[in-house]
Amino acid sequence: MRKFLISSLLFGLSVLSHADYLPTTQQTVSSQAARYSTMGFTDLVKEANAGQAAAQFYVAMHYQAGKDTAKDMNQAFAWYKKAADQGIPAAQLNVGRMLADGLGTSKNMTLARTYLEKAASHGDNRASFNLALMEEHKKDFIGAYQWYELSTRDGMLDNKVINMSESKKTALAANLTPEQIRQAVDRADQWIQAQ
Repeated sequence: MRKFLISSLLFGLSVLSHADYLPTTQQTVSSQAARYSTMGFTDLVKEANAGQAAAQFYVAMHYQAGKDTAKDMNQAFAWYKKAADQGIPAAQLNVGRMLADGLGTSKNMTLARTYLEKAASHGDNRASFNLALMEEHKKDFIGAYQWYELSTRDGMLDNKVINMSESKKTALAANLTPEQIRQAVDRADQWIQAQ
């Protein structure tokens, strides 16, 4: 069930809000994203090869979905990583998830965590939720509670994730002392302040 949940999050929540793109030219962020979202694949690849991070993200989406090209998870990962390394939070999220699941690349939990933390540091609560799942899998319930807590208040709030996180926090609270919950919330506060 957990693998299904992480995989469904990978594909179900990978759409980046257009407001999150970093402008790379004088164009407004939304007009740039709108242009890339409707651009033909050949032109999109040209822009991506020229180093446009948002275009790289869209090329990755095309490869992931098999839209206007053959579905290729290795290519999707490679393009998401290029965009992630240029600071696109949704690409960082997808790279982290793909590394965690070994999709399009070798499984690497340490590197997955690094990319998920980068996305979470930009306020992507989907990344915080995935970090919580990783902690819960390791049986670190205080760490899991911390990340679920963060996923209910990170900047880019996805209501579906908030609802799932609240349910997970309730379930975890049944096995944690009030002091452990306070510790987890304090750790969440400290993490936010450090960003």
